Amino acid sequence: MVMKKKREKFESEHEKGKFIRHFVFGAEDGLISTLGFLTGIVGASLSHITIVIVGIAEVFAAALSMGIGTYLSTKSSVELIKRNIDIEKDEIKIMPKRERKEIEVMYRKKGFKGNKLKKIVDKIVSNKKVWLGEMLGFELGIVPGKYENPIKSAVIMFFTFIVLAFIPLASYLFVENVMSALFTSVVLTMITLFLVGAIKTKLTRKAWWKSGLEMMVLGLVAAIVTFYIGQFISGFY
Repeated sequence: MVMKKKREKFESEHEKGKFIRHFVFGAEDGLISTLGFLTGIVGASLSHITIVIVGIAEVFAAALSMGIGTYLSTKSSVELIKRNIDIEKDEIKIMPKRERKEIEVMYRKKGFKGNKLKKIVDKIVSNKKVWLGEMLGFELGIVPGKYENPIKSAVIMFFTFIVLAFIPLASYLFVENVMSALFTSVVLTMITLFLVGAIKTKLTRKAWWKSGLEMMVLGLVAAIVTFYIGQFISGFY
């Protein structure tokens, strides 16, 4: 009963971890890339209406790109896992003695020996499903049936990106003075980056304030660099 509860807790945390990972990645990219893009075109001295139009187009294009990329990468990862499971199934079927020996070696390394080791191995190999699960976990670190949903992952990535990306863009929609909008955009983005960095510690277990400051610094560097790149390039036109 205790083991079952521990396993259920682990699986629940694992699912949350996958959600947080996509959320953090989408948030980071949405905030930093959009802020960098906007400060770059502000540095290039483009008009307010041009900044708004190009900014909105960039947000949607980038969100679609991130969503599609996440779908394809997650789908490929799941396909690879399933392929490895099929290979392991074939090996158990074709080379049962070798696969049994691997189970024996695995449990010997855990400290089992003699008759106790034999009983454990016999018990495991008597159930093909358990046997497969042990081999996958031991050799590949795979838990059968626990796959990410490519569509769900893509949706999380798309909406996280697009919602967070509108934070750096929002000030340009309501403030006509470009430099005032830039200042507001940077401040709002820095605050949001700090919060995202703090949320990220749910995965990393780092100090929340260190993670938040790290995110803020990265965002600020991106904003400063792209602003001056935009100014530099605009000097040629």
